[in-house]
Parts: sequence; C-alpha cells; structure tokens
Amino acid sequence: MSQENTNVITVPGKDKDNQRISSKVFEEEVRGAAAACDRLILESFGQHNIGLRLGTKQRPVHLTVKGPVGQRLGCMGQPGATIICEGSASDDVGYLNIGADIVVKGDATNGVCNAMAAGRVMIGGSIGARGLTMTKWNPDYEKPEMWVLGSVGDTFAEFNCGGVGVICGVEPRNPENVLGYRPCVGMVGGKIFYRGQTDDTYSRTNAKLSDPTDSDWEWLIANLPGYLESIERPELLEMLSVREEWQVLDAITPQERALMFSGPMPMEEFRRRIWMQGFDGGDPLRDLAPALERSVIGVVETGDMRRKKPYWANRDSAAPCTFYCPIHIPTIDRLRLIREGRNEEAYEMLLRYTPFPASVCGTICPNLCIQNCSREKIDYSIDVSVLGRAVQRVDPPEPEPSINAKVAVIGGGPAGMAVAWHLAQHGIRADIFEQDKVLGGKLAQTIPWERLSKAVWEMEVERFLKYENIHVNLGVSLTKEKVEELKEQYDYVVIGVGAHLPKTLSFPGHEKVIPALDYLKAAKSDTPMVTGKQVVIIGAGNVGCDVAAEAYRLGAEQVTLVDIQKPLAFGKEREAAEALGATFQWPVMTQEVTDEGLITNDGTLIPAQTVIISIGDIPTLPFLPDSVEVVNVAGGSWIKSDETGRTSDEKIFAVGDVERPGLATNALGAGKRTAEFIVAEIKGEPWLPFNKRLIKYEDLTIAHYDPERDKAITEDQQAARCLSCGSCRDCHLCETICPTNAISRQEKKMGADGVDYEYVSDDNKCIACGFCADTCPCGIWVMQPF
Repeated sequence: MSQENTNVITVPGKDKDNQRISSKVFEEEVRGAAAACDRLILESFGQHNIGLRLGTKQRPVHLTVKGPVGQRLGCMGQPGATIICEGSASDDVGYLNIGADIVVKGDATNGVCNAMAAGRVMIGGSIGARGLTMTKWNPDYEKPEMWVLGSVGDTFAEFNCGGVGVICGVEPRNPENVLGYRPCVGMVGGKIFYRGQTDDTYSRTNAKLSDPTDSDWEWLIANLPGYLESIERPELLEMLSVREEWQVLDAITPQERALMFSGPMPMEEFRRRIWMQGFDGGDPLRDLAPALERSVIGVVETGDMRRKKPYWANRDSAAPCTFYCPIHIPTIDRLRLIREGRNEEAYEMLLRYTPFPASVCGTICPNLCIQNCSREKIDYSIDVSVLGRAVQRVDPPEPEPSINAKVAVIGGGPAGMAVAWHLAQHGIRADIFEQDKVLGGKLAQTIPWERLSKAVWEMEVERFLKYENIHVNLGVSLTKEKVEELKEQYDYVVIGVGAHLPKTLSFPGHEKVIPALDYLKAAKSDTPMVTGKQVVIIGAGNVGCDVAAEAYRLGAEQVTLVDIQKPLAFGKEREAAEALGATFQWPVMTQEVTDEGLITNDGTLIPAQTVIISIGDIPTLPFLPDSVEVVNVAGGSWIKSDETGRTSDEKIFAVGDVERPGLATNALGAGKRTAEFIVAEIKGEPWLPFNKRLIKYEDLTIAHYDPERDKAITEDQQAARCLSCGSCRDCHLCETICPTNAISRQEKKMGADGVDYEYVSDDNKCIACGFCADTCPCGIWVMQPF
C-alpha cells in the first residue's frame, strides 16, 4: 500500500511476490485505507465485492479501480461512496446498491443493478442480461438510476419496482435490439428511457410505450450531461439531445392492469363482481378484525381518521452549518441569540465549543459551514468568519467547580489544547506536556502569520491560559516509562501529538528536496531557509499552497505546484497562492530532481533552484506504550481508537492527527469529543455524541426570503439573514396560515437550548392539510403517518 499525497492511498491487488491476494484480504486492505483517507486508487486483480459498504454522507469516500474487476462491484454501495472503474466489470455491478455512485467506463456483464434501492450506476458501454431487475424504491428517497451508453441484454427490467433506466443506444453490442428480448416482464414501477431499435417484445401487460412527456424530457436533458461527464463522453451530448429519437416505457398501474382483464366498469360493479367475490363476500381483514370500521372516510377528517398528522420537529435535525462543522458548533443558536440581543450569551456559547473562534474559525478554517450554508441557494452564505473574529477579546466561560480528577494531555497542539479547554470548563485539571517551546502545534509552527494573525493567536492563547485548571509544561520529551508513570499519576492520559514526520518519496535526487514541514517551521523562525527564484512544490494540497505563499515572501519569483492528480487545494489557501502567481500542473510524476530542477516522467524539465515536497506527514510515537495498538497504513502508524478516542489501553485516549489526518477543526472536534466522554465517565453520566441527521433542503420554504444585493458585514446583519434550518424561528407563520386554527403557541419550561415555547397542533381541529409544513421557512413542521 502506498500514499501519493495526504489524501490519496493506492491499494495493490497483488502481494510483494506479484501474487494475487484474496478478495477478503483485499477488502480488509481497502477498509483500512478508507479509515485513514477519503480517496483511494485500487489496483485490483479480479477481486470481488470492491466498494462493499464503504463511505457515508458524513465521510464520503472516492475509489478509482484500475485493474481487472471481479463480481459485485459496488455491492451494498452506501450514500457518500463514488466508485469509478476505469475498464469493464463482471457480474452484478451495483448489487443491492443503496446510494453509491458507480461508474464503469467499459462494459459490464449480467445482473447490473440487481435489487438496487438507491444511487446511480453509470455504464460507458453495454451490459448483459437481467439488468435493473428487482429494483426497489422508497418514495422518501430519490429513485435508483441505471445509465447505459450502448445496449442491454435479455430480460431487462424484470420485476422492476421503481428504478429508472436510460439506454442511449450508442455503439451498442446489439444495434438491432438495444433492449434485448422480453424486457419489463413483471415490472410494477419505474421508467425506461431508450433510443435505438428494438424487437418490440416488451411485456404489454406490464409496460406501456410512449414518447417522452415534457417532464420526462426535462429530467433526461438535465441529467444527461452529468452522466456523459462521468463516463468521459461529453462530446455525445448534442447527438443524444434529439427528443424525437427517444421513447419511454412506463410501468402500467394496478388499476390499468385490472381494466385490461375486466374491461371498463364502474367502481361499485368492480367491488361487487371482483373484490367481494375474491374474499367470499367480505374483505381481507374480516377474519382478523370483524369489528373494524369499514365506512368510507370523508373528504375532510380530523382526529384518528386522518392519514397523517403534523409534528413540530423543532431541532430534531441539524442545520448544514452544524452538521458539516467538525466541532458541530450550533451556529443557528448563536445567530438566534444575537437576533434577540443576547450577544454575551452567544459569545459564551461559542467558547464552550472551541477555544479558538477567531484564529481558527475566523481565519484559517476552510469553513465547511459556509460552504454548505442553505442561504447560498438564495444569494450568498452566512459569513461565519465574521462571527468568529468578533469573539477574540471575550473572556472564557465561567468553569464548573473543581472536582478531584486530573488528566495528562501529551501534546499542546489544537487537539490537546481542545481537550484541556473542555476538561477545565467542567472542573477537571488538565496538565499539558509539550515538546516544543510554545503551544499550538502546527498552528503556531507552520501557518504563515499573513494568514493567521499573530496578535489574534496570542490573544486567544492568553485566554486559554486563564483557566486555573490548565497547567502547561513546555520542552518536555516523553518516553514509554514516563507515559507509564503518567498513567499511574493521572485518571486518564490523552495523546494529541499530531503528525510531525514529513513523508518523502524515493527518486534520484530526493536528498535535494526539502520537506514542507521543515520549510514552514523555518519560515516562521529567525532563520528561514534560503529560497531560489524558481520553486517547485511536489504536492498541490492546501499545505503546498501555504509553502507557495511563504516562498514568495522569502524571495521566489515563480512557484509551480505539481501533483499526480487534480490538485486537492481549495478555499483560502489556494486563492492566496494563485493571487501571488503560483501555477498548478497535473498529472505530473517526478522522475528525478537535479540542480536544474524537477524532471517529469516524460522528460520535461521544470526549472527550479528549490524543490519542496508536500505529500503529508505521519505521527512519530516512540513514547507509545506497548498496550496501545496502532494501524499501519501507507507507510505510517496511526493510533487505533474507537468513536470516543479510547485506545486499546482503557486509560489512554488519542485525538487529532495521531488518529487520522485532518483539518485543525477536525482536531478541535476530536478534542471536544474525547473530553466530553471523559467528563461523562468521571461523573457517571451518559455520553451523548452528536447524532442528528442533516435536515433536507427541500423541507425549507425559501420563498419567504428575498435575495440581498449588499454584503452583510456586521453580526446583526448576518443573524438576520440566517434561515434557521431545523430550528423554530418563532415567526407564527404556521399559526397564522392554519385554516382551522389548530396550531397555537404555548409556553414551556426553559430548555437547555434556551427555548421556552413550543407550537402544538390540536388533533380535534387539524385536517392534515399540510399548510403548516408547506409554509414553515425552517422545515420544522413535518407530516407523519398517523
């Protein structure tokens, strides 16, 4: 297994003796790599079940498969997984898929999409028999989709229960019959779009043929470009955009099928002649429930006769800003408090989540909250960085009284400092042991002061040290024996030393290459490294962009970042590097580094006097006790831990980059998680991890909001713009719009969230019209089965 840069791991399908490894071992290797990285290259050799149950919406995974593929590619594929097969694939691609995007750029054989329930399978060639069979569809989710560029084999869409198939008829294996023999037998749901010749043997008792309706065509033409991009055939869009060449097979409804066999008849006659006779004059529930009321339900009913009832789902779901934030900061609560004029409470609430709202959230974080803000669909996102910087001079929250407990924290970077901060808030002593002469880890050591204001950082460190229960020991080097002593002296030991060993590559001239970590640390010291006029950086991630910015500051005139794939750099770091003149080149493989510069694998020379490598760092753990297990992935060892951060040693926890590489906010989030678990265990209370689902954007009613032309620059302006996703805004719209006055606002005891009211619906008045759900701007009211 090898790692090209911080976020890409290659998993080979053969061992060191060039022998094929088993599917089971290969799957274990892939799972181990996916735990440490979200982008993988799989050099398969006929292994089965590739991509099995990998990825989530919260932690997506991207697999590129470059070798021969066995059966069941993408089996049980999960939402959040993207699986790209560069060639062809064997049987049962997408079998039992429940949400993954699966792309096969060549052909696939039999059973494609068999029993699929969600997700998309996109084939760049043709497929064999029994494609799209026994698909399932839950109406609460998107319909499963299968796209085929060429043709399909026999018994296509057999027992299809809701899947959508698109057969483009381009370069088909069977140009005379792109749908194969006897498609759609037993089909009870779904839709088939196709283009090309057929033998006209589709099951006429299960499917009906028609031209695309306007809505059919709008859907097809909207989704076709994305499919063609996925299979790398965008040049076909114009050819496939001729509406007259497409036809549609729709599933025949049960009512339509009944009329086929019985002929048109009034419903009363159908009930008397067919329905009642079928159950011997009764109905299917007569024997089980003889007293069941069987009268016709009226047009408008209340109470128990409703099909659904409204539910005030206040705060049941998380807003995107909270869901995607690694610390899960409830930004909507902060903005609600600001709207109510309770700014001090808003600041205190924020500081209970993070010790660094100004330096991290307000400056260096890529702000996943902003990137996913629902307000972006109206005009532009809430600027959370403005809110973070407003808290830089605020005192820390009042801590709880001290209790008889203490924790040793090894490492004074963002993860370790977060642990200490949250423990101290709960009255637990935290002793930090840091090898460096200053706190902050890579935040203080490597991030250019041009991006992270030194004054702001020092102000927040000063606030951090105001807690009496935080004790800092600098310049401390630990050994296994010393850690064992800490275990005896403290209730728990938390390891958060980060990853400070630069990764390198072996190629001719590698000794001439400077590790990015060393370069950045020197750049922030009094003795920066000598930098040539031309600089090449191997690895075009965000750290590489920081290196580029420092190189320009230290005298470089031309900086080139190279990578083997599309650069992963994004956000502020990339914008800053490009603004200074940095350029990106990919795909580039390094063949050699000489005094003249970097030579690529095709022999091209990129001139440089300074070459820096930025492909990630790994932890160094010489002090780690033997009782703590590690996971070896891509040439590095990471500490193995559970969802709380606890290791195989019950008294030792791991947080931050020693668990897995991530952002500074990931480290802060891990520190908060582990500290809260330790607090709960010490106090004998249950630990409550963040487990809310993401609110659906479709549940919001954004029609109530007007786009804004001018940028909001103050806290109050930002607070007013917030859509308050999933959290009641107390706007009374539901109460006002209810046609039967069933909804009312009631006072209640103040909750932990600071809310002292609720809206309730009177079952005796509610007619389940759904107006409350349709108008709620925050997605609070939902209609549920009664």
